[in-house]
Amino acid sequence: MDDKYTNAREHFFAAIRALAASTDSIQARLVEANGNILNVTIDEFNGDSELKIKFAKLLDLLAIDHDDLEKVVVQNASYMTDFEAMKIADLICDFYYEIT
Repeated sequence: MDDKYTNAREHFFAAIRALAASTDSIQARLVEANGNILNVTIDEFNGDSELKIKFAKLLDLLAIDHDDLEKVVVQNASYMTDFEAMKIADLICDFYYEIT
Protein backbone atom coordinates (compact mmCIF):
# COMPACT_ATOMS: atom_id res chain seq x y z
CA MET A 1 0.00 0.00 0.00
CA ASP A 2 1.45 3.38 -0.93
CA ASP A 3 1.54 6.56 1.11
CA LYS A 4 -1.21 8.22 -0.91
CA TYR A 5 -4.22 9.16 1.24
CA THR A 6 -2.65 7.73 4.41
CA ASN A 7 -4.44 10.17 6.71
CA ALA A 8 -7.77 9.65 4.98
CA ARG A 9 -7.42 5.85 5.10
CA GLU A 10 -6.60 5.98 8.81
CA HIS A 11 -9.65 8.10 9.65
CA PHE A 12 -12.05 6.27 7.36
CA PHE A 13 -10.92 2.94 8.81
CA ALA A 14 -11.67 4.29 12.29
CA ALA A 15 -15.07 5.48 11.01
CA ILE A 16 -15.87 2.03 9.65
CA ARG A 17 -14.80 0.45 12.92
CA ALA A 18 -17.16 2.82 14.75
CA LEU A 19 -19.98 1.82 12.40
CA ALA A 20 -19.35 -1.90 12.83
CA ALA A 21 -18.28 -2.34 16.44
CA SER A 22 -21.28 -1.10 18.37
CA THR A 23 -24.74 -2.21 19.29
CA ASP A 24 -26.01 1.38 19.33
CA SER A 25 -28.50 2.61 16.76
CA ILE A 26 -27.13 3.23 13.28
CA GLN A 27 -27.68 6.95 13.83
CA ALA A 28 -25.53 6.92 16.99
CA ARG A 29 -22.83 4.93 15.19
CA LEU A 30 -22.91 7.41 12.31
CA VAL A 31 -22.38 10.30 14.71
CA GLU A 32 -19.36 8.52 16.17
CA ALA A 33 -17.99 7.71 12.71
CA ASN A 34 -18.31 11.33 11.64
CA GLY A 35 -15.92 12.36 14.37
CA ASN A 36 -13.26 10.55 12.38
CA ILE A 37 -14.39 11.76 8.97
CA LEU A 38 -14.14 15.36 10.16
CA ASN A 39 -10.37 14.83 10.47
CA VAL A 40 -10.08 14.44 6.70
CA THR A 41 -9.92 17.49 4.44
CA ILE A 42 -10.96 17.73 0.82
CA ASP A 43 -7.48 19.03 -0.02
CA GLU A 44 -6.09 15.56 0.66
CA PHE A 45 -7.62 14.49 -2.65
CA ASN A 46 -6.00 17.16 -4.83
CA GLY A 47 -5.05 15.60 -8.12
CA ASP A 48 -7.94 13.13 -8.11
CA SER A 49 -11.08 15.01 -9.05
CA GLU A 50 -13.29 11.91 -8.87
CA LEU A 51 -12.36 11.21 -5.23
CA LYS A 52 -12.68 14.90 -4.43
CA ILE A 53 -16.23 14.94 -5.80
CA LYS A 54 -17.19 11.74 -3.97
CA PHE A 55 -15.81 13.10 -0.70
CA ALA A 56 -17.66 16.39 -1.23
CA LYS A 57 -20.88 14.44 -1.86
CA LEU A 58 -20.38 12.50 1.35
CA LEU A 59 -19.80 15.73 3.27
CA ASP A 60 -22.88 17.23 1.67
CA LEU A 61 -25.03 14.27 2.74
CA LEU A 62 -23.73 14.73 6.25
CA ALA A 63 -24.40 18.49 5.97
CA ILE A 64 -20.86 19.30 7.01
CA ASP A 65 -20.80 22.82 5.68
CA HIS A 66 -21.76 24.75 8.77
CA ASP A 67 -19.74 26.41 11.51
CA ASP A 68 -20.35 23.93 14.31
CA LEU A 69 -19.74 20.73 12.38
CA GLU A 70 -20.13 18.22 15.18
CA LYS A 71 -23.41 19.76 16.35
CA VAL A 72 -24.85 19.64 12.82
CA VAL A 73 -23.79 16.02 12.37
CA VAL A 74 -25.50 15.02 15.61
CA GLN A 75 -28.67 16.87 14.66
CA ASN A 76 -28.80 15.49 11.12
CA ALA A 77 -28.02 11.91 12.10
CA SER A 78 -30.62 11.91 14.84
CA TYR A 79 -33.36 12.74 12.30
CA MET A 80 -32.26 10.20 9.69
CA THR A 81 -34.24 7.08 9.11
CA ASP A 82 -32.40 3.78 9.44
CA PHE A 83 -32.39 3.52 5.64
CA GLU A 84 -30.83 6.97 5.19
CA ALA A 85 -28.19 6.29 7.83
CA MET A 86 -27.36 2.91 6.27
CA LYS A 87 -27.03 4.54 2.86
CA ILE A 88 -24.47 6.99 4.23
CA ALA A 89 -22.67 4.19 6.09
CA ASP A 90 -22.44 2.31 2.78
CA LEU A 91 -20.98 5.39 1.09
CA ILE A 92 -18.37 5.65 3.85
CA CYS A 93 -17.38 2.02 3.28
CA ASP A 94 -17.30 2.46 -0.49
CA PHE A 95 -15.14 5.55 -0.18
CA TYR A 96 -12.70 3.72 2.07
CA TYR A 97 -12.47 0.92 -0.48
CA GLU A 98 -11.59 3.45 -3.20
CA ILE A 99 -8.75 5.01 -1.23
CA THR A 100 -7.13 1.74 -0.21
